[in-house]
Amino acid sequence: RFQNNLASYKGSYISFSGSKGVSKRIDVLGEYRLGLVTGATLHRYSVGGEYQPKLKAVDLGLRVLVLNNIQDFEDPATASKKTGFWRARLKLGKKFNKKWEGYLATEPVMQIGGNSFIDNWRNTIGFKNKIASNAKLDVFYMYRPDYSKASYNRLFHVIGLNLDFSVDPGKKKK
Repeated sequence: RFQNNLASYKGSYISFSGSKGVSKRIDVLGEYRLGLVTGATLHRYSVGGEYQPKLKAVDLGLRVLVLNNIQDFEDPATASKKTGFWRARLKLGKKFNKKWEGYLATEPVMQIGGNSFIDNWRNTIGFKNKIASNAKLDVFYMYRPDYSKASYNRLFHVIGLNLDFSVDPGKKKK
């Protein structure tokens, strides 16, 4: 993660996630994210579900997650910080061909016991390119107003690049 117009490097994030279909349209989700950032190590655990109704022209998804963030500071005199959140995302996607797809998503993030009902709101537009049978390159822009501070609001413009790998443990090689 770079900040201040790409002037300063603040750290990196690595996520491991999994999903299991419990019906034709509903998945149960779980994720662990490790953040190695300046001054701290972050651990985020999340569980939730996603509903994907069948539509002809577009893909639609409604996802709800509950998250637990643990922030361990490098300074031993500073206690770890634990914070709970819940999020609800509405995502609209469109496959253009076998390699390209686009999406729009909106997702309010609510901190449990936070300063305001909505902690921050993520509005994202992105494109994914299938670069291998098990990998996609995701390029996106996120407009993220942040209301988490008691005395002021912040606004983040995020340009992101993710490399998504998928592994099917049930699939056998020939």
